[in-house]
Amino acid sequence: MKIIIIGSSGAMGRAIIRYADSTQDIEIYAGLQKSPEKDELFPVFYNFKELTEYVAGQSIKPDLVIDFSSPSLTNELLQFVKEQQLPLLLATTGLSDEQLSLVKDTSQYVPIFDTNNTSIGVAVVQKTIYQLTKTLYPLGYDIEIIEKHHRYKKDAPSGTALMLLEAAQQAIDETPTIIYGRSGIGEGRPHSEIAIHAIRGGDIVGEHTVLFANHHEVIEIKHQANNKELFVQGAIACSEFLLQQTAGLYAMSDLMR
Repeated sequence: MKIIIIGSSGAMGRAIIRYADSTQDIEIYAGLQKSPEKDELFPVFYNFKELTEYVAGQSIKPDLVIDFSSPSLTNELLQFVKEQQLPLLLATTGLSDEQLSLVKDTSQYVPIFDTNNTSIGVAVVQKTIYQLTKTLYPLGYDIEIIEKHHRYKKDAPSGTALMLLEAAQQAIDETPTIIYGRSGIGEGRPHSEIAIHAIRGGDIVGEHTVLFANHHEVIEIKHQANNKELFVQGAIACSEFLLQQTAGLYAMSDLMR
């Protein structure tokens, strides 16, 4: 499997490169990053114009693109995969509504796997949250989401927290009120409210807890990432799935079927 990595100098990009170095099944075809980091064993480019010219000049083409970069590159990336007819694993978080719409439009032409978290464990948690919400919310259980990440994470709440929120929302017939943190003096918490709390500090890889509470008990579903290798394993599984698909928009729920 020949891969182009968008964000090859980032933490996840480096993790995928390390994994590729340990196996013969994956080859890093090229990387795109903001600035030089060190000498690489594969071609590195700093803009899509250079990358496009390189791909056009090669007799052997890449199999797919994996993106762990930032929303600032997303629009150009979508144009690139559309022109090159390449499947895309889109794992960048913090996309705007306009960009999400563009992702959907582009998926009419190429297969796109859009996920905020490539962990298989998180996908299982997402299904569990849906099932628990379906059962517990009508019984009066309140729902809170707490996410923790390292001090350098730029977006809040995390994309994974939003995935878990979406799972809960899909299980609720009414439209809950979503709030982000709490401050000041209020009149208490209405049942129809779901709050997301974002914590940043140190080198926390990622921790997500969904809390269900009523007057008698508290149920917590927690996922903790100890290192980034679990995201790499999930990204490879997503990529292998994606190579078997036609144009369309795919998610972790499709992989888990």
